[in-house]
Amino acid sequence: MSIHKFSLAIVIISVLSGCVEVASTEYVDRNQALASNAIGESKWLPAWLPEDAVNIREAHDIDTNESWLVFRPSGGVLVLPVQCKQANKPAMTEERVMQRFPQFARDARLRASDYSGEFYLCPEVGAGRWVTHDEELNLVYSRVKF
Repeated sequence: MSIHKFSLAIVIISVLSGCVEVASTEYVDRNQALASNAIGESKWLPAWLPEDAVNIREAHDIDTNESWLVFRPSGGVLVLPVQCKQANKPAMTEERVMQRFPQFARDARLRASDYSGEFYLCPEVGAGRWVTHDEELNLVYSRVKF
């Protein structure tokens, strides 16, 4: 391979790798997320994450500062802090934008789009995070855009 072709290949790989700015993380439970220093202000996981949260999956788009969170409350009931207030169903992220996100986030968007239950808005620094509990699947879906 000539140096020109090699250089071109490196440039193409660099450009393509920069196109996907979505990162994803999974935690077994809240304790693992705490031990990883992943919860709280200026973190992708909110401080109000319930103590009984398990199977925690978070994905965020670094370009848009949008984050999707999915977890299961092991007790079957979602308990939110008092500062989280019932709200109208939020506008959902466009489907074409969601193609960059992992499947669990796309599934959460689809289920939340069709969900007719209660939605809540929980304040976070510089933004509000909406939250809903899909009781049929016992999954909590949440989205924030900073």
